[in-house]
Amino acid sequence: MSEMNRSGSFSTELTFNGYLSKVFSRMGMGLLVTAVVAFLGSATGFYYNFLVATGGFGAWIFFIAELFIAGSMSRSVMNMDARKTNILFYSYAAITGVTFSLLLTYYETTAWSAFAFSALLFFCCAVIGKNTDKDLSKFSNLFLGGLIALIAASVLSLFIPAIANSLIVCYVGVLLFLGLTAYDVQRLKMFYIQSNNGYGQLGESLATYGAFQLYLDFINLFLYVLRILGNRRRD
Repeated sequence: MSEMNRSGSFSTELTFNGYLSKVFSRMGMGLLVTAVVAFLGSATGFYYNFLVATGGFGAWIFFIAELFIAGSMSRSVMNMDARKTNILFYSYAAITGVTFSLLLTYYETTAWSAFAFSALLFFCCAVIGKNTDKDLSKFSNLFLGGLIALIAASVLSLFIPAIANSLIVCYVGVLLFLGLTAYDVQRLKMFYIQSNNGYGQLGESLATYGAFQLYLDFINLFLYVLRILGNRRRD
């Protein structure tokens, strides 16, 4: 296993399975941070009160902060200190937890059911991504097109309520992020090779970045599953 030596540097190489364990453990910690912050935020009403106090404008502060963190990690991960990468990732997870506190308040027990179902789907696709011999990078353009289409649908939903409540969009979102989960797990092999078998600062940074990518896949999958289950509950 790769551990820090007394001088503070990372010295030992990892097996690929060990590297995967590190990535998924960091992703799990990110989800735990989000869940804890969301629970506390729901119990205290912090985010709701903040939105009321700022007239709704406060939501943009958190949104811009998330965009800034995601952009910083994507642009600089190859040269970023491993500790800074970790700080950015867990900061993003905490900010997401703040915004998710409203989901717990609105959806209540449905949110936990959606989380459990999303975790099962995510695990199955992660296993596929790790074990398949098919090169999923061939579908990268399809994934990109799907993301653009979902972003466009999200923008249109601001003006067309029917799109916001469309189950078709939700099911497309679920399928897209299941595919991206398998794709991103397969990409971890590339990160592993790029970092000389998980070695050094680059190995640590790419492990955290891989965890961040999978975290985003899971969070988006969860949101679409939650919308599906939430619509069924209202029906």
